[in-house]
Amino acid sequence: MDTTQRDGAWLDLVADLIARPLTHWPVDRVVPLLVTTFGAPAGVFYDADPSGAVDQRPWPPGFHAHARAEMERWTREDAPREHPLLRYYLATGRAEIMQVAEVPERIADRRVQERWRATCGAVLGGEVVAQVSLPVRLGPAGHRALVVGRVDAFTPGEMALAGRLQRVLVGLDRQIAAHARWAARTGELAVPAAAAVGLTPRESAVLDLLAAGGTARAIARRLAVAERTVQKHLQHVYTKLGVADRLAAVQRAQLLGLLPPPELDGSAVRT
Repeated sequence: MDTTQRDGAWLDLVADLIARPLTHWPVDRVVPLLVTTFGAPAGVFYDADPSGAVDQRPWPPGFHAHARAEMERWTREDAPREHPLLRYYLATGRAEIMQVAEVPERIADRRVQERWRATCGAVLGGEVVAQVSLPVRLGPAGHRALVVGRVDAFTPGEMALAGRLQRVLVGLDRQIAAHARWAARTGELAVPAAAAVGLTPRESAVLDLLAAGGTARAIARRLAVAERTVQKHLQHVYTKLGVADRLAAVQRAQLLGLLPPPELDGSAVRT
């Protein structure tokens, strides 16, 4: 895949996903493209919630299926101590891209790296010993990341590309979370109601955050987009709802079933 094809594939994918009413991660679409982008044999969606429960979905789905039980046990019990990348994130708390080869020695010394290579050879697969992680969430809400593995370390150019893709994926993660929150608050009829007036999933999420009292700046931070992008979404929301301001937009949305009615919604709208 050359640069033009790669960029086009990512633009098409992100445009399609942002337009969909997603409430769960589209792992089967994002991870395969990541794997192809970096010429890797496998990747994984890793999601650890605050309780410590881990959802790990590899691609291809059958990758080292014969060792799946041991892989899951190792991830659950040993990885926080033995995986160089997990050691890095637990030690620093930084939600930045990182590859195994660049983890500082003070966090993963020679012995840790040797044990990691041995584990790959015995359980995870030697063809994925070089891994790069693109975290999309790291903090009290849990640790969510997309990880790509291959034999060779990633070049500086590939790491720069991973950084650009990470920013896109963080925005997608926040869009999914915001849309899921909106769908949960408003009920199963909200999605068809939004479609009836032409609201996109991103616009529905912006509307919900607006109703919760968010300013344009706060909404932009929540969705990991520019403030001017939020302003554009708000103008589209006003136009589609036939209103001229924030308060009227929320009231109209409540009447249409796009937001919980006032008696069920304790949020306040800032004007």
